[in-house]
Amino acid sequence: MKNYNIKTTLLFLIIMLFFNSFSYAQEQYKKINAFEINGVITDATLKYVKENIEKSEKENAAVLIYIDTPGGVLESTRNIVQAILSSKVPVITYVYPKGARAASAGMFITIAGNYALMSESTNIGAAHPVASSGEDIKGEMEKKVLNDTVALAKNIAEKRGRNTVPVVAMVKESASYTSKEALDLKVIDKVIGDENIISLLPESLNISKDAVIEKVEPDFTQVLYNIIADPNILAVLLFIGIALILLEIKVPGTFIFGTFGVVSLIIFAYGANIIPINFLGIGLIILGFALIVGEVFITSFGLLTLGSIVSFVFGLRILFDSEKSAGVTVSMWVIIIIIGLLVSIALLIGRLIIKDFSRKPIIGLEAMEGLLVEVIEWDNVKHTGKVSVKGEIWNAVCNDEVHVGDKVRVVWLESLTLHVEKNNE
Repeated sequence: MKNYNIKTTLLFLIIMLFFNSFSYAQEQYKKINAFEINGVITDATLKYVKENIEKSEKENAAVLIYIDTPGGVLESTRNIVQAILSSKVPVITYVYPKGARAASAGMFITIAGNYALMSESTNIGAAHPVASSGEDIKGEMEKKVLNDTVALAKNIAEKRGRNTVPVVAMVKESASYTSKEALDLKVIDKVIGDENIISLLPESLNISKDAVIEKVEPDFTQVLYNIIADPNILAVLLFIGIALILLEIKVPGTFIFGTFGVVSLIIFAYGANIIPINFLGIGLIILGFALIVGEVFITSFGLLTLGSIVSFVFGLRILFDSEKSAGVTVSMWVIIIIIGLLVSIALLIGRLIIKDFSRKPIIGLEAMEGLLVEVIEWDNVKHTGKVSVKGEIWNAVCNDEVHVGDKVRVVWLESLTLHVEKNNE
């Protein structure tokens, strides 16, 4: 019985050593597929990340993700994190280049990597969820959203052995850290300058020191997705679409303005499926256009234009539903450019109105007064006759002696009869 136990133990040890040696003998990764997350994180980004991780798993290649993002849609970010955590090959996250950021939703992706790198002079953090107005969420909703986001951050940090305290602070307190601070706080694994990335990777990743980094370029569809998913592009498309449709209403029959306007709005609607849209923001933008149109018909001395500017600013600022997003906003530069165009249009309308007021009338007494007209019939006894005024025949009276063909000057109009005087010039 004793011999049987010894044999069983030895057999078990042999089997364990076999599998252990097999795992250590696993072939090293000779290639690293590298790609970028650059810009706002959306479902398009999720699709791109998943495709590249699946491609790398088939090729038995590691993954390197260059990150430079202001944030994005939280649900898309959560799914990207899941894809990274469940990857069968090592995933290296790298905030790059110098001056880049892994802000808001980008923070979650960075710390989800098996090995997290940051370039010098980069930053990470500011991941506090906010309301659609850009302010803190209030009441019970704040607790719900905040606790859910904190739990996500803690789960990632614990999974990757990172310091949960500063990670939670980035969510709860909008803390943001430089690359050096993030390293000291054990949020990331390494800060690098111009060194060779591969030489800095730990042996635990099982990546060969002779591995080749192969850059994966996005295909046309992905590039198109990235363009459409840009909040600044979507804001401009919405502005152009509404403006062109209003122009088509003003100048009907060409169908050119209307066609391009509808196309712009269709692309905007497609983009709205990628980035959550706040319909209050759209309502304020439409109100802004309505006020501009009202300025054309109502003399408000600029009050309607001022109202439209305020409506546009607030509408553009809350255009994207930030309760489902993190860091997705329209750039202030884009807002300034759009407002500048609106002010230019308002000034043009104002100039045309002033010009209309200062222009001499083309009908009535004010239009006739001082006008030189030609005598075509005349009776010097009755001092009456007919004159030609811009191709029209008018009855006229004059106390001076005039003849057919003479030029006389209109003095005033009375009961469809012109009072004229001899032109002595």
